[in-house]
Amino acid sequence: MATERLAQLRAMLAEEPGDPFLRYAIALERKRAGDMEGAAADLSQLVHEDPKYIACYYQLALMLADLGRTAEAMEVCEVGSAQCIVTRDLKARTELVQLKNALTGDDA
Repeated sequence: MATERLAQLRAMLAEEPGDPFLRYAIALERKRAGDMEGAAADLSQLVHEDPKYIACYYQLALMLADLGRTAEAMEVCEVGSAQCIVTRDLKARTELVQLKNALTGDDA
């Protein structure tokens, strides 16, 4: 089932290669399928190419933390947090700051 959804998403991306949502959805589907490294690489590439696609930062930070790459996860939270100021997405910024605090053990 997961591979079927992944194939469908990839087919849709072939028709709309610039669609960041499809790329994001593919990364999340890869995560569900157990390919955490591939999913993280996909999101990292998407963040690099489309830094204003805010949803990527939180998911990427979570994946990196799950992979034991805590320092990278915290850096993603910082970069995403700054980008949220640019895009005026205060809710996402709050979530990224909270995630970074949880990763550092500073839940205050």
